[in-house]
Amino acid sequence: MPSAKSLPNFPAFGLYPNYAGATETALAFWSNYARAASSVALWWTDKWMQTPALYGAWAKSAAPATAKIIPINRDVATPTVTTAELVETVAEAPAAVAEPVLSVVETAVEALVPEPEDLTLLVGIGPKLAAALAERGVTRFSQIAAWTEADLAEIDKALDLKGRAVRDAWIAQAKRFSVS
Repeated sequence: MPSAKSLPNFPAFGLYPNYAGATETALAFWSNYARAASSVALWWTDKWMQTPALYGAWAKSAAPATAKIIPINRDVATPTVTTAELVETVAEAPAAVAEPVLSVVETAVEALVPEPEDLTLLVGIGPKLAAALAERGVTRFSQIAAWTEADLAEIDKALDLKGRAVRDAWIAQAKRFSVS
């Protein structure tokens, strides 16, 4: 082992032998690298924290906005409009006004009606049974998932399923499909 006088002296880390003959050890190199990197990061952070002259006008104009609080009067009933009332109102309007309104209403109604889902993904439901369910208005997994025991018995009796819905656990399957 070399004598203590030939070892490089790194006061922050103590004395380390230099076996490769280089002027510093890997530990000293990486510690100097980390120190330099943190200095650069601090310099950039300081620059980013200062408002540049280019954005000076924007920073002055972007003062915090104050929000106006509007109290809600819960005693006043909100008017509800049914579809029939809306159709009557549109029917009373002149034709030049009614046509664009009707097209907007039709588009909104089409957007509100969900597309039917493929109920044949449930075990025990084939294409014929899916069509029979669709005739009864059942086209979505969420509808089947919301069935009660009474609903299940009614569907079972109406479609002559002979307990298939219970055996195949349609409600549990539909709950899994409606979540995903």
